[in-house]
Amino acid sequence: MTKYLSLLFLLIFSGNVCYCQVVDINRIQKELPSITDSTKYVDALNRLGMLMYEKNVDNSFYYAKLARSISTRIKYTQGQADAINIIGIVYDLRGNLQLSLKYYNDAYNRYVAIGDSANIVQGLMNIGLVFNENKEDKKAIDNFKQGMIIGQSLKRDSIMSLVYCNYLLLYPAQISKDSTSLLLAKARQIATRYKDERVLLVTEQIQANLYIKNGEREKGIALLQKAAAEGIKMEVNYVTLDILKNLGDIFTIGDTLKASEFYKQGLSIAEKQGYHFYEKVFGKQLYNIYINQNNLREVQHYSEKLMQLYEDEELYTNTSGFDYIDYAIKDQQLEALTMKAESHKTLIFVFGFLFVVTSVSVVIFYRLYSLKQQHNQILEELNKTVQLRNEKLEIDHEFNNLLISILAHDFRQPLGTLKTLAAVLKDADSFTREELTSLVHNMEQASNLSLEIFENILQWIKQQLSGFSYQPTLLPLRELIDEALQPFTLLAEEYEITLINNIDGSISMNADKELVQFIHRNFIHNAIKFSPKHSTITIMAFSDMAETTLCVRDEGKGISPEKLPDIFNFKADLKYSNEKEKGAGVALMICNDFVEKMHGRIWVENNQNKGASFCYALPAPATPLHQKSRLKRPVLALVKK
Repeated sequence: MTKYLSLLFLLIFSGNVCYCQVVDINRIQKELPSITDSTKYVDALNRLGMLMYEKNVDNSFYYAKLARSISTRIKYTQGQADAINIIGIVYDLRGNLQLSLKYYNDAYNRYVAIGDSANIVQGLMNIGLVFNENKEDKKAIDNFKQGMIIGQSLKRDSIMSLVYCNYLLLYPAQISKDSTSLLLAKARQIATRYKDERVLLVTEQIQANLYIKNGEREKGIALLQKAAAEGIKMEVNYVTLDILKNLGDIFTIGDTLKASEFYKQGLSIAEKQGYHFYEKVFGKQLYNIYINQNNLREVQHYSEKLMQLYEDEELYTNTSGFDYIDYAIKDQQLEALTMKAESHKTLIFVFGFLFVVTSVSVVIFYRLYSLKQQHNQILEELNKTVQLRNEKLEIDHEFNNLLISILAHDFRQPLGTLKTLAAVLKDADSFTREELTSLVHNMEQASNLSLEIFENILQWIKQQLSGFSYQPTLLPLRELIDEALQPFTLLAEEYEITLINNIDGSISMNADKELVQFIHRNFIHNAIKFSPKHSTITIMAFSDMAETTLCVRDEGKGISPEKLPDIFNFKADLKYSNEKEKGAGVALMICNDFVEKMHGRIWVENNQNKGASFCYALPAPATPLHQKSRLKRPVLALVKK
C-alpha cells in the first residue's frame, strides 16, 4: 500500500511554503535565545520541529517534546496541540501507528476546543491517513470527506491542496472522472497561490497516473520521471520516494530490470535518510523480484536486510511504548507539583493571618493540616500505582524478549536444513533427476514445517501481546512428541541417531501447547547435538494423580557435575566450552522460565551408564481421564561422584 507521508508534513499556514528549509532552520535557531515571550518561543520550537522532519526525525521529536513541556507549564493550548501533532508525525514516520493515532487524536481534540478550523481539517486528514495505513478504509474515507466539508468554509485554505491530493492518490476509485479533474485543478490552484512546489510535484504524479489509466502510458511515465528528478533536486525526499515507488510498480510486470533500478534508487535514498518505512517498502519489492527470478544470492541479501529492519522496528516499538507511559507519568508528576506549590502558597497566607487573629488561625491551620494529610495519601496512592505499572511493564518486556528468543530458536533448525539443501542444489549437475526431486521434496517439507511452526507461534503470541497469560488445555502427549520430532528427522538421519517416542497414547498433559512444544524441541535438539553416531534418543513419560512427567534420554557423554546445579539458572555465571554449549544453555534457561510459568519443575540427571536425561513435570489435571499411566516411572540415577 502506498504511504503518502510527504503530504502530512508539508508546512501548513506559513503563507509561503519553505523553499530553503536549512536557511529557515538556521535563522530560527539563532533567534531562539533572544525570544522572551513564552508563547512565541513555543511557536518557534514547533516551527523547528516541523522543519526538521525532512532532515532529522530525532531533532523534530526533541523540539516537539520541549515545546509541549513549556506550553503545558504556561497553559498555551495552541502550542500544546501543535507539539502533540508533531509527535504524532514522528511516530507515524517510525512506523508506530498506534501511538501516532493517539497523538493525532489528542491534537485534533485540542484544535476543536480552541476552534482552529484549519488545523481541525489537518487533524482529520492525518487520522484518515493512519486509518488508511491500517487498512480501515471506511473510517479513512469518512475522515477525508468530513475534512473536505469543513475545508470549504476556510478563508486560508492552503491545507485543502493536501487533502485533495491525498484523497486523489489513496481513493481514486471513489471519485468520478469529472470530480477527479475538478479536485486536481483546485489542488493546483491552491498550491500555486501559496507557491507550494512540493504539492505541485504531487499533482504531476496524479496527472501522470491519469495518463497511464487512460492509455497514454509513455506520456505518464515521462511525467513521473520528470517529477522524480525534480524531487531529488529539491531534496523533498518523501514525495520523491513515493514517485520512485510508483515508477517501480509500473514496470514490475514486463520489465523487472527497470523496476529494480527504481526500487534500488528509492532504497538508497531511504537508507541514507533513515526512513525506516520506505526501507521496508523497497526491500520487500526487490525481494519479491529476485525470488521470482530464483536469484538466491540477492534473495538472501534482501531477506537479511528485511529481518534487520523488523528487529529494529520491534526495538523501537517497545522503546516508544515506554516513552508514551513515561510522558503520562511526567504529566501526573507535574500536576502533583502544581498542587503542592498551591498548597505552600496557602500555608504562607495562613501563617501570616495567624499574627492577626489567633483563634481563627488555629482553626485554619487544623483544616490545612487535614488537607495536607489527604494530599499526601493521594500522592502515596499515585506512587504505588506508578510502581505497579512499572513492574508490569518490566514483566511484559522480559516476556517479549523471551518470545523473540523462541522464534530465533525454533526456526534455526528448519532454516538450517533449507540452507543445507540449497547449498547441495548449487551442484545440481552431479545429481540424477530422482535425486533432485527428492531434494526439492525435502526442501518443500522443511518449508511447510517452518510455516506451520511459524503460524502456530504467531497465533499464540497474538494472545500474549498484553503480557503472559497462562491458559492450560488438555494435550495428548504422544502426538505432541511426534509433532516435535518432525523438524529433526533429517538431522537425526545425518547423525545416524535413532529417535524413539516411548510415550503411551493414553497420557495427556494439562499445559500451554506452544510453551511445552518449545521445551520439547529444545530437549530433542540438545540431545541430538550431544549424542554420538549410532546412538539412541528415547522420550518417555509417566503420569500419576499429582503430576505428569516427561524425560528425554540420550547416550552422550553426560554433563559435568559442576554444571548440573546451575544449568537452568538465569543468573548463574556459567562457563561454556564452545558455542554449541552456549546456545543450548540460553535455550534451557528459557525452558526453565516457561516451566515456572506453568507451575511445574524442571531438572537434568546423568544416567547411570552413559548420557543424560532432561526432564520436566507439570501438575496433572484433576479429572478421571488422567489417572496413573500404565508406564512405570523411569529410573534416572545420578552419576556417582
